[in-house]
Amino acid sequence: MQPKEELLEQLGESYGYVNRLVEKKIEYYKLSAAETSAGVISGLITAVILAVIGIITLIFALITLGFALVNAFDNSVYGFGLVTLILLIIFVLVLVLRKALIINPTVSKVISAFFAHDGKEV
Repeated sequence: MQPKEELLEQLGESYGYVNRLVEKKIEYYKLSAAETSAGVISGLITAVILAVIGIITLIFALITLGFALVNAFDNSVYGFGLVTLILLIIFVLVLVLRKALIINPTVSKVISAFFAHDGKEV
């Protein structure tokens, strides 16, 4: 074989290896993105279900507290008014502290979910 033909044959083999390597890398990134997305979506669904159940439980607990305070004060306005005042205070606190309580932890969780490598080489 001539040197030119050998060089072309080696280039063809190298191209095949590089092509397979690129295909494998693309497949790896697709699988990694699918795994990360599935984890985030399942976490989101779980959070929504738990939030709905928690809200229903909280509503019934607050109604129970309201009726208990009505019996304690012998006045329905004072009983349910105190429950409303407590909820208003909690609302204002969450509104003021929303960045530290909600925004920063959420951003941190989402970033860590998308950029966690679990010790895998990229």
